[in-house]
Amino acid sequence: CLSDWSSDVCSSDLYSLEIRDSIFRGREDFVYRITFGELPYVTGIFPLGGRAGVRTPIKVSGWNLPDSALVPDPKAKAGEVIPLAVRNSNTVPFAVDALPEVFAQEAANRREKAQRVKLPIIVNGRIEHPGDWQYFRIDGKAGDQIVAETMARRLDSPLDSVLRLTDAAGKELAFNDDFDDKGAGLLTHQADSFLTAKLPANGTYYLQLGDTQRKGGPEYAYRLRISQPQPDFELRVVPSSLNLRAGVTVPVTVYALRRDGFAGDIAVQLKDAPAGFTLSGAVVPGGQDSVRLTLTAPRNQMSPRTVQLEGHAVIAGKEVHRTAVPADDEMQAFAYHHLVAEKDWMVRVMGAGAGIAVHPVAEKGVKLAAGGTAPLQVFVPARLMDGMVLQLNEPPDGITIQEVQQAPNGLALLLRADSKVKAGLKGNLIVDAFVDRIVTPQNGPPSKRRNLLGTLPAVPFEVTK
Repeated sequence: CLSDWSSDVCSSDLYSLEIRDSIFRGREDFVYRITFGELPYVTGIFPLGGRAGVRTPIKVSGWNLPDSALVPDPKAKAGEVIPLAVRNSNTVPFAVDALPEVFAQEAANRREKAQRVKLPIIVNGRIEHPGDWQYFRIDGKAGDQIVAETMARRLDSPLDSVLRLTDAAGKELAFNDDFDDKGAGLLTHQADSFLTAKLPANGTYYLQLGDTQRKGGPEYAYRLRISQPQPDFELRVVPSSLNLRAGVTVPVTVYALRRDGFAGDIAVQLKDAPAGFTLSGAVVPGGQDSVRLTLTAPRNQMSPRTVQLEGHAVIAGKEVHRTAVPADDEMQAFAYHHLVAEKDWMVRVMGAGAGIAVHPVAEKGVKLAAGGTAPLQVFVPARLMDGMVLQLNEPPDGITIQEVQQAPNGLALLLRADSKVKAGLKGNLIVDAFVDRIVTPQNGPPSKRRNLLGTLPAVPFEVTK
């Protein structure tokens, strides 16, 4: 035993807690809070989700838990992941969906005992034992498109899922271990699986689910969606907050998180925004996952306020609306990027002014032939012509300004697309305006200094054959 001034304490009663950064970094902004005590703590729930509008009984595991059970909000909408807690415990995620739900049969751990499922369906199950597999039988027709997706690691399950689809003879049609979900935020290991396949013939097919590391246990829970494709999308807008000078234009990136093969155009617009804000180039082109557009601030000062961005698309003949989630592009371990979601898209307009009176003349955009050129005229007031320099702001690879010439009421840019640029590429061209000034220091020769005047509204472009 160890002795102190007041009592003898046996070493078996001593515990130590170490807190450090995972890669041994440290800065003044690496702050933390820690709470000690016999506090309620939820380590897991089952099932990991339920159907919207249906009361789902939930089994809870953890420490110091009261008798009260977790109860999902009955008003939760399909597609949401809501936080659940037992009194003052930590929160755990609970997925809400609109599809029918069943529980996995524990006996279906061999192909000949596969659980027959009727699509569309969500299966709630566990990989109960290390090395365990679960099999599901699907009766399909030639040409049917099948989608299978696990939700496990994204719902705090340790399962590192793997999916395998075979025909009745055992021939593999599709396989997936890890699927990268850009909407997963701070998840540093994308361990959920997703596969899609077109069935080649009428008949029976088998979907196999397991843990790629051959681990298992009661906590290795999952939700498995098996369905026809359900095309949809989500949006993220980066950065999550903006501090703007009155009248200025700034680039903003909108990411499209496309689901189940949706590849159409997504029109973006401000929703219930204060007067004076303007979006330019506000379309995420079909088949592309992001676009850089521009936001122009009003000409008057404005206190910080919430602004919303909304995407519109036509899916299966119906117009679908999705509100963009504000996010920040954060880097982890000097390599991996995460779109970390925030609650509100905050915008503040400071000072007074009208920005620069420089803007593109073309409103419908420009078309560039691969290997060719196209003109773009920019209005520039005569007082700014002297020393004006225009440059593309982070253009796509292979698109450049070949030359700039004077034109009536401004400048004419000759844009060029390299012959290697793929036809069909769409997006926006954003131009920065600079002015060169001669600076004469007290001691030393005069020198040229380039000052940024501002950014021009985005101009849509398309590369053609």
